[in-house]
Amino acid sequence: DMYASMTPAKEVGGDLYGYVLHDNILYFALGDVSGKGVPASLFMAQATRLFQTMAHQGMQPAEICTRMNEALSGEDNVNSMFVTLWVGMLNIESGHLKFCNAGHNPPVIGCGDSNAEFMEMEPNTPIGLWPGGEYVGEEIETIKGRPIFIYTDGLNEAEDPEKNQFGDERLLDILRNTHYDSAKQVIEMLSKQVEEHRRGAEPNDDLTMMCLKIS
Repeated sequence: DMYASMTPAKEVGGDLYGYVLHDNILYFALGDVSGKGVPASLFMAQATRLFQTMAHQGMQPAEICTRMNEALSGEDNVNSMFVTLWVGMLNIESGHLKFCNAGHNPPVIGCGDSNAEFMEMEPNTPIGLWPGGEYVGEEIETIKGRPIFIYTDGLNEAEDPEKNQFGDERLLDILRNTHYDSAKQVIEMLSKQVEEHRRGAEPNDDLTMMCLKIS
């Protein structure tokens, strides 16, 4: 069960998400490019293509991040742009998850129970900042029965008219107290919560969310 949504703050956005299904292996990624508007959107398109190409080649998440960093950093990156990225590689039969976090917000694992928590991860650096970096991957034996919720900081840093942010603790509290019916239901519920928090204020950042669960 998988669902995602993307809401740009302007006409074009710099957030990205994507997935590739390879036999019983599901690759999925979600990221946030520095800046907004057309430059961020172009950098986002490059990152998305690289992820999809490398996922189709069957690479491990850490290798995907390492190779993306080599391709997007250095002299060709004239605008000094970067992307925070979370890449997962899930065996949809066993629930075994391999992942790599490149400077991105920690996902929440669990929903509708007190055990919902932010994942503890190697931070690594965002992709595109410095060439030559080696990214560290991690794994979880199985995530069967436990939803994973991934998002960009357009969620936890969403501001109301007084510049108060939505916040990490509110996000965690909402997910702990939301009964999981479907990935779509979780995303739509959080979209509504963010709108209520904003109280009419203009979005201050792109907002992208992804939720998935293996039964």
